[in-house]
Amino acid sequence: MKLVRNEKKIKQNKQIGNILTFTSLGVLGLGLYFAFQKNTTMIIYSYVCLIIGFILTQLGLGFVNRYGRSPRYDEIIGSSFAKLRHDYTYYVYTTELPMLLVSPCRIWMPIPITATGEISYANGKWVHKTKNKIQKLMGQDTVGKPEKEITFSLGVLKKYLMENGIPAEMQPEVKPIMVVYLKETILGDVSGAPCPVVELEDLKRYIRRVDREECADPIDADLLAKLKTALAHGLPETETTGAE
Repeated sequence: MKLVRNEKKIKQNKQIGNILTFTSLGVLGLGLYFAFQKNTTMIIYSYVCLIIGFILTQLGLGFVNRYGRSPRYDEIIGSSFAKLRHDYTYYVYTTELPMLLVSPCRIWMPIPITATGEISYANGKWVHKTKNKIQKLMGQDTVGKPEKEITFSLGVLKKYLMENGIPAEMQPEVKPIMVVYLKETILGDVSGAPCPVVELEDLKRYIRRVDREECADPIDADLLAKLKTALAHGLPETETTGAE
């Protein structure tokens, strides 16, 4: 597998996450100071600081979780791709989408599942059972609405490729795939889910099987060259260990 990763963007967003986190602590501390003042006007300032501090905290956590943790989402998922053949290329933060894997047949769009607890899909809805009620309430431990995220991401990628000289009719199939990578996440019955849901250890095997059995329209060399130009932005490729 070949890897193309935008290290500059990762570093910048990691710094943004740290700045937002420390700023939120300062704003919350200021709100606490105002709360102990006897002046009623200061109490209003305290509430304002608490609201702003909470918003900054959530924004900071989002950046830190995505860019600041080690290993990051892209590194964990990329570890499963490492031994794919050389005709696979893994693009990380080179576009508005965090991860894309270009295979000989299609573009794969990995979507990490960050929720813990038991996850299943029944009657057209996601079912999430967890003991962590506080984090779920704050939106830090929930499945969310992946269908909306997928629809939005597909639209973003389609528009991006069109803007980079690849018309819609030439674009290859884009296949989203949700990935369970946390040990605290239990995968229930997801057979009816709107897109594939696999555990990390099964990810590479699943992709190779689908590309082998369902490749009616392979990506030709000319289109592959255009995709590489559009997605890489001149960033260097890194060769991984190769196929098993």
